[in-house]
Amino acid sequence: MKMLKYFYTVCLISLIFSLQSVAQNTKILVRPGERCFSKEQYKNAYPYFEQVLKTDPDNLNALYKSGVCNLHRFSKEQALINLEKVYAKDSTYNKYLYFWLGRAYHLNYDFEKAFIFYNKFQQKISKNNIQYKEVERYKYQLTCGADYISNPSNYKVQNVGAAINSSYSEHSPVLSQNDTLLLFTSRRANVIDTKEEYDGEPFENIFYSHKLDSVTWSAPESFQLNTSGHDASIQLYDNDTKLFIYSYLHGGDIYTTENKNGTWSTPVSLEEINSIDFEADVFLTADGKTLYYASNHFKKNGDLDIYYLTKNTDGTWSKPQALSSTINTDEDEDAPYISADGRTMYFSSRGHTSMGGYDIFKSTLDTATGAWSKPVNLGYPVNTPDEDLYFILSHTSEKGYLSSYRTGGYGEKDIYEVIAIEDAVIKGQLVDKNNSPVKRDGLIVQIIPLETASKNAKSTQATVLNDGTFDVSALSDNNYSVFVLDGRDTIARDTLHIALIGEKNRAVKYNCVIPDKQVNESTAPVTADTTVTTPVAAQKIQQTFYFAVNISTVGPSTKAELRELVSILEKNPNATISISGHADGSGPESVNTTLAQKRAANVKEYLESKGILASRIKVASYGSTKPVATNDTEAGRSKNRRVEIVVE
Repeated sequence: MKMLKYFYTVCLISLIFSLQSVAQNTKILVRPGERCFSKEQYKNAYPYFEQVLKTDPDNLNALYKSGVCNLHRFSKEQALINLEKVYAKDSTYNKYLYFWLGRAYHLNYDFEKAFIFYNKFQQKISKNNIQYKEVERYKYQLTCGADYISNPSNYKVQNVGAAINSSYSEHSPVLSQNDTLLLFTSRRANVIDTKEEYDGEPFENIFYSHKLDSVTWSAPESFQLNTSGHDASIQLYDNDTKLFIYSYLHGGDIYTTENKNGTWSTPVSLEEINSIDFEADVFLTADGKTLYYASNHFKKNGDLDIYYLTKNTDGTWSKPQALSSTINTDEDEDAPYISADGRTMYFSSRGHTSMGGYDIFKSTLDTATGAWSKPVNLGYPVNTPDEDLYFILSHTSEKGYLSSYRTGGYGEKDIYEVIAIEDAVIKGQLVDKNNSPVKRDGLIVQIIPLETASKNAKSTQATVLNDGTFDVSALSDNNYSVFVLDGRDTIARDTLHIALIGEKNRAVKYNCVIPDKQVNESTAPVTADTTVTTPVAAQKIQQTFYFAVNISTVGPSTKAELRELVSILEKNPNATISISGHADGSGPESVNTTLAQKRAANVKEYLESKGILASRIKVASYGSTKPVATNDTEAGRSKNRRVEIVVE
């Protein structure tokens, strides 16, 4: 018995010493991480906290600070995971936990939870605290963001790839006139100078790359004028012979350099706009007569505004003038870009109706008055809750380019292509199995989006002419079902894929084969405004509505379509409504089921508010168990976040 007690005592002492040793090692390991964290050197701080978590995965301090580091630099998703762990273990860990959770939910598109935690943080601080006003701004951004995501714009945003982008920040793309030379700014390590900025990241440098084919860029090379400080690319002009660059001298100034026989000259300060303060960006219009730039020189609160100068008849420049409050706000406005015709301005702003960080806005010039129109947000998916800026247009195509910090990138900000998704003009013809035209009066062709199509793809129809031809428009980059109707009979069905089209009014040829043995199925005509995805019986209607990540509220576009459905239901008082809620597969199934239930319940509640009896409505939640697309991509997940309605 004594030996047993002795054994337990030895084990206990060993355990105590072991725990003390681990605690000591943790303290030693975390000290440099704490120093870097306090200086907001998140890249350098992160590895220390991650090392602690390998041996002590429940260490709240390491979880909290690793979460903040991830949020700024590495992974927004992991940031949320870590911060949620802290909250689950100690919901009162500190008041800033609420702030960072609000930011993490915001940047991960969970706007409902972000709002909750922003409120929790505000309850812990004074209304006079500067962060209180900051959080109010974030809460307004949540409202804007939810609306943009519920009503996505017709753009496709795709990463330009690993040849250009790295785990560091890439931004400020600049294209030559033929789009074969790309200059950009990166914080990747430069073999010429490996010194780091105060935040622990390498200094910004300019790199350039040549286009090898339609999709491939050469390995980037360091630009010859890089200095030991920050350098950034801004604009090639005067037939690509001159270049505006940014250099962090005297608080940040703009310089110009000229290419002479393949060598760039010593940069010259643009004295007309440079000051002792921060000049961030500049753009010269195509006619060379107006110079726009961003500076904080004239603002008491230090935010950036956009100013302009015009060229006098003697070649000198006028005094700077600020754009009106239509463009400039009390937040930052930066990176002006003017279209070749001088009538459209794209710029980045943290104000206006931003959904978070910088967003890209568009304004048009009234040539009669010289006034710029109220800026329009380019919407989601061009803009995100994080930083989206430095938008430019291609010189040879309909593409745009921007810099953005978004999920799925290679690191911090990456450079992306922006391609408008345009309608295709389908030049169709009905043919038989021998490819001969089918000529018959009174036929109708319906084009109906498949369930995996984007939300903006709509159903439409066209009358077939006597020679078997028909014209109809449909949103490109989508898949459709095609039905040929003879009265109420379906005589043919097909599927149609329309590849991405970035130019307006491009024609697409399509032949629809009418089989010898024709289908004979009753079907109801489909109006262009519905989202019916399959042909259904005359008394049956199917509609699908889509939701943003973790959003269950009924958005304005959904309400508009539901109002049309209410009109139909009022005319058919015996019709019953089945509502099924669905979620994507990105979270625990218990959460997905609840979220899907909320979506369906909110649609039901809206119908009831318009006078539809609850006894006519059945509601079901399927969570993520019935996907219509892959959950491996954001495009697929966006199709699975839905509510389906069937009216019979």
